[in-house]
Amino acid sequence: MSDETIDESPDNAVPPPPPWARATVDDVSQVQFEELVRQSDSADAAELGDLYRSALPNTPPEPETPAFRVYSLLAAVMGMQFKANEPNDPFAAMVVWADGRRSAIPADFRGTIDALAALAERAEHAVLRARLADLCWLLDRKRGRVGVTAAKAYVEVVSQVDAGTLKFRFDENKTSALRHEARDLLKRALFIGRGTGIDKKGPWEAQTLVVALRKRAIENQHTNPTLMFGRLDLHFGISDAAEVGKDVEHLIAGLPAGSDNHTLVELWRLSAKAYHKARLDDDANRCRTTAGELLVAMAKHQPSAMMAAHTLTEAIRELHGLPGSKDRRKELRHLLVDIQAGIADEMSPFAIPMNLEDIAREVEQRMQQPTLLDKLLTFAALSHSPDPDQLIADAERSIREHPLSSLFGASHHDRDGKVIYRSEGADFGDSQDDSTLRQQIARDEGIRRHITASAEIEVARQGIVSSHYLSEEVFAALLEISAFVPRGLVMTYSHGLTCFFRGDFISGLYILTPLLEASLRHVLKSHGHDVTKLDDATKIQEDRTISALFEQMRPELDSIFGSAITTDIENVFLKKPGPYIRHSIAHGLLQDGEPYSDDALYACWLIFQLCMIPLYEHRAHLRLPFDIPSEAVEEKIA
Repeated sequence: MSDETIDESPDNAVPPPPPWARATVDDVSQVQFEELVRQSDSADAAELGDLYRSALPNTPPEPETPAFRVYSLLAAVMGMQFKANEPNDPFAAMVVWADGRRSAIPADFRGTIDALAALAERAEHAVLRARLADLCWLLDRKRGRVGVTAAKAYVEVVSQVDAGTLKFRFDENKTSALRHEARDLLKRALFIGRGTGIDKKGPWEAQTLVVALRKRAIENQHTNPTLMFGRLDLHFGISDAAEVGKDVEHLIAGLPAGSDNHTLVELWRLSAKAYHKARLDDDANRCRTTAGELLVAMAKHQPSAMMAAHTLTEAIRELHGLPGSKDRRKELRHLLVDIQAGIADEMSPFAIPMNLEDIAREVEQRMQQPTLLDKLLTFAALSHSPDPDQLIADAERSIREHPLSSLFGASHHDRDGKVIYRSEGADFGDSQDDSTLRQQIARDEGIRRHITASAEIEVARQGIVSSHYLSEEVFAALLEISAFVPRGLVMTYSHGLTCFFRGDFISGLYILTPLLEASLRHVLKSHGHDVTKLDDATKIQEDRTISALFEQMRPELDSIFGSAITTDIENVFLKKPGPYIRHSIAHGLLQDGEPYSDDALYACWLIFQLCMIPLYEHRAHLRLPFDIPSEAVEEKIA
């Protein structure tokens, strides 16, 4: 593990602090720390950090020297990941390992703030001074002068890059500051200005430089730099917004024929945003209309139905809310439906073979129970709902260990090609977007339900029906005393469960799924909760739907069933991405074969488990009609 790495393993032993955590102001005064980077022309903080890291010995010297501590500190500070879009959390660990270890983050430096301030005060290299001063100000906002120093240093870095004195990584020709790295540094300087005062020298210089780079990009017809610095200008309200819109339109008019259409769309959007901010609605609508029609033209030339549908969806969204565009949007929606019909032809299924024989044999052993009641209780306890916190932890670990599987955002289509859910791409940091986690959880849960349904539920179900005759009376005898089943629905539940156990999965799924909502209301009412809603205007009371119960009464459901079961219900019946079974059944979206899927079998089994859970504490007093040991049944049949 490198010197700047902190071990956060779950072991009880507290690891010793790294060498840089012991650096002091006195150490800084004794070390000529800038000799290593004085001749460097790099504008990249990580490259300077590598210089300090390479100067460290492989093994710590004995006794530990001030230079070793200071160099370790600088290597750790310069090695953090820079996140320009996060004003309150601009630095993050560069590396996070699957076992919880990570490289340094800002919070690790709270004990070395004075040493950081001393280093920032002495640093002459602008990149070094910017990072040190910024981190010091981030940890102690009372040091306003240090924050201004950081903003000035960031502007100095960009100016030196523009002059050719410094260069960004992978920019061997030292082109100019019209690069995204320069944009990010200026953005950070402007964020600092919001805390220290935008009129201070550093933030004010950053504003001036942003405007100059934007105008230069437009003058030289550099489209991507125009987008970068135009958006930055608008975000911080530096220039007159109407002026920005006109400048972008002037650039578009001067571009040669055959320019990239995607870039043109973004330029029209930028111009529309500028006019909207200037409250020039007619000009903003005109730019949005142009962008939308350009997207329509692009969609018609896409070789892929999926890409064409995506582009046309963007066009419809661009035209949304524009005066006089209703008929045009209606026309485009019809075109979208026609295009989406071809998406199914572009998709192909794939299979991952899994050997479930061991699990099936274990289930067969568990089902060797003497009576039908014992088997039904064992069947209901085949599996348990996973802990929701563990689901999130497992999803985050999967993303860390297999980042490529979640690197890009995804759109989830139904069989008609319609997009029913979108998820963002994974972040390499500690936190993930909620849609990314939900996609990974849905993927993991799909695998778990497949194993449970194929190797456990179906094996056990077939074992029961091969040895016992199941009738509605058998289930009614149990459900009559189940607190989960409303008294008026006992026979309906019994019929649904009988169909499920006999292999009529279509009837079982379509009967049991709507009953789940009634049972949840029944249980909530029995615990003293009001499950109705009152319309104040019409004075009419209605029962809450299952979606409303989960949205508005989730704490009550969790307190009764436990968060594991309520989350399992939500993932199977209500949430996208996932089976979304309740919605699919309610709106007739399932096809004939889908009730025989693993998700459908698991859904029916989960409802049966919910019916049986209240009965376990009364196990000793339960009796089933005609319940005799399975061996006797076999003899009778013979």
